[in-house]
Amino acid sequence: MAKVFDEENVHHFWGLSPRVDVLDLLQHLPVAISQHGVLERLAGADAIHILQIGASDCRNSAKALSSACTRLAGLNQVLHIWVYEEAPEVLARHMLLLSILLDTRMPVRQRTEFFLELHNNASIQATTAEYLEKQAKKLEDLTLDYSAHDAAEENDVLSQLFDLSLLKFQQRDDVAATFRNYSRKVVYDMQKAWDARSRKFYGTRYDYRRNAIDWDYHMRLAQQGTPGLDPSAGSIIHFYHFRRWRESGIAYELRDCKYNEVNRTLLSTAYGTRKEYKDRLGNDKGCSVSAWGYWGDTLNSPFHSFGTACHERSFFKISNKQFVHTSAAVAEYNVTAMIEEIRTGQPYALPKEGIAQSKLAAGPTTIEDLEDMAAHNASDTPSYGEHQDSVPGTDKKRQQWSAAATQTAEQQAQSASSDAAMLDRCKHVKIHFVTGDIHKLLLGRSKYGSMFSAITVGHRHVHLLEKQHALLGLAAPGALLAVETVKYMLQLSSKQVGGLALLKSGQTRWSCFLRQ
Repeated sequence: MAKVFDEENVHHFWGLSPRVDVLDLLQHLPVAISQHGVLERLAGADAIHILQIGASDCRNSAKALSSACTRLAGLNQVLHIWVYEEAPEVLARHMLLLSILLDTRMPVRQRTEFFLELHNNASIQATTAEYLEKQAKKLEDLTLDYSAHDAAEENDVLSQLFDLSLLKFQQRDDVAATFRNYSRKVVYDMQKAWDARSRKFYGTRYDYRRNAIDWDYHMRLAQQGTPGLDPSAGSIIHFYHFRRWRESGIAYELRDCKYNEVNRTLLSTAYGTRKEYKDRLGNDKGCSVSAWGYWGDTLNSPFHSFGTACHERSFFKISNKQFVHTSAAVAEYNVTAMIEEIRTGQPYALPKEGIAQSKLAAGPTTIEDLEDMAAHNASDTPSYGEHQDSVPGTDKKRQQWSAAATQTAEQQAQSASSDAAMLDRCKHVKIHFVTGDIHKLLLGRSKYGSMFSAITVGHRHVHLLEKQHALLGLAAPGALLAVETVKYMLQLSSKQVGGLALLKSGQTRWSCFLRQ
């Protein structure tokens, strides 16, 4: 019989729920929840502090960054995002994904593709692996430069945005070592490791694992539905995408290419103790060991982080009892929207131009267009009238192509200007990275008392809500609490999910918002 939980899932590299726009929640809270004056206090404050505990990826911090660029650009407020991750590998991956969104050396489309590949896929393209190695070297230098805030160049947005002052020397070395492991010289067989994990989890059912995958999708994931929609509509995550990820670790196939490089951002070190003997109380004892490899999730897919919720409702159109779009399209839109909001400082919306306009901007692509262009180039009379008589309609198309080329040049100039202005917008945001023992670093320390206007808690750190951990002491009066539940954890039944979602929230100084 197959196991319920995967014992080798030590680290989580993505969340089990859609992202949370904390600034949007703070601005649009119901009156009954905001009765403590949260909105009034934030309006006059110089800084807004948000604490993220165990988010597992950058979905919440990236959304907060893009939202701050559109909401706080004209104000004198600074948004401080405090990111805590227990493992240095997860923290380093968090930094890397944020740096991709801010990399102005690449166009927006390429940034989106690299981001989705590195966030979701166990295997990536060779070009993505090459970029990962170069970007990791840059982040390693930033991590080891202890005086980065003094010696940083003015045009380096990462050195202004990232605050690593809370990391101890040993923790900096661990994060830097993680970046060094992103090199292509580090050899690891991800497909072999993925298959080994599957064999151990399914056991005797390995040969029939497709049946188990089918059951998890239709009897658990699909029945939970899509966030914000009727559960009877099913999940926007397509069954083919879900099954392919469970079998090979490939979540997003952005084009027809080979994914033959290992995604080294998913590799980490797990620590444990050998079961060599038992003491007088019957407890297992042995020497401490560590193992480096893939210790992430192989059961719960990464689609929920960016692919199941967005403000553009046209992606959730249903035809013939099926979603017209999939979670892949939603994720591409969400990542692109975050990049554009950071670049321009304006809310992003879908382009109004249709397919015809996109085709026009692409230039001559059909046989007829190419024949017209060839006839135009072979013409000995360059005058407008003669060319119009010799090849009817060609000159009109030539004007359209020329206008499209001019528009593209203007867009490129505007894009360069937006990238230059991004540095000023990011001055309104500061991201503080924290790792290690959270009790010694944050909980119970008087300097952080009543400091945070919003706190998000990942599903693996829900135990911190208990009174003895003193997490309540960090919250400002009327602060927002967003808790990630286990609604989309496939190992649990509906009854178990309902039991774990019953959180005790009787404290009067908290405004509770439970994120499923």
